[in-house]
Amino acid sequence: MGLNYNISGAGETLVFVHGAFINSEIWMHQKSEFAKDYQVITIDLPSHGKSSPQVTEEYHVEDFSHTVIELLDKLSIKEFTIIGLSLGAMIAQCIASKLPYRTKGIVLVGSSASMRLSLLEKTITAFLFPKWLATWLFGKLTIKQFLKLSFMMTWFMRGNKWLGGPDTRQKIRESIQMIQRSEIKKIYAAVHTFRKQNLKSGTYPVMLINGQYDSPVIHYHSFYLKKELQDRASIYTVPNTGHACNFDNHEGFNSMLREWLEEKNIVAEEGKLIPINETNYTSEYNKWRGNRLAN
Repeated sequence: MGLNYNISGAGETLVFVHGAFINSEIWMHQKSEFAKDYQVITIDLPSHGKSSPQVTEEYHVEDFSHTVIELLDKLSIKEFTIIGLSLGAMIAQCIASKLPYRTKGIVLVGSSASMRLSLLEKTITAFLFPKWLATWLFGKLTIKQFLKLSFMMTWFMRGNKWLGGPDTRQKIRESIQMIQRSEIKKIYAAVHTFRKQNLKSGTYPVMLINGQYDSPVIHYHSFYLKKELQDRASIYTVPNTGHACNFDNHEGFNSMLREWLEEKNIVAEEGKLIPINETNYTSEYNKWRGNRLAN
């Protein structure tokens, strides 16, 4: 089965990367809208949607990032704007930090700047639901049990509105039911491998966009990134939406994204974006992966 992806439209390339436990269908409303003016690529990450699992004992955000980069290289796409939701936004940051010379812009939807940004977050995570407990528990549950537990935990920790409306919840249920039981704990653990990326190495613009009812932690991370990136970053809030704000209110989200894309192109045409010298990312990744497997 391999990696499932779809290409539609023509023009400047937009790459859409979904979050953990969902799949590329979460971008269905963006695909139909932006394929009118852009080349749109949507991807099912390994173990999600119609893509096969990777042959590995564990996943890292770096692995998912490398998978996306390999696809872009295979398709001979030199430059791109990458739009990521949640885990997909973590992947977008990894790719942009590794390939700043090919990145024309990144859109971070409901994103963290790091899973270990502050001592408070480390303490809360370790106390409420530590990684070791989650991976052990998720390894024991059936998909149906995981669905019930994850929805219950989300309601308890983040509030009912975080999940969005009934259509969004149904899309999440359908997506999770496509995942193999053995992959659940590996995907969850991968999210916790994400660490702060060096976004200062590039000059590409950054869009930070969140749902109104997303976690306060997510909004805090957006303000943190804005402070770090200054004028390169812009913050948007989609009203009356949860974490998957692109699906909850796709018309509002699409309007904001189109506005930002058009503004980004104006800035680029004025020569304010300076290209960065290319580095050999593939050799760096292979070295990192070799060291990880050796330990």
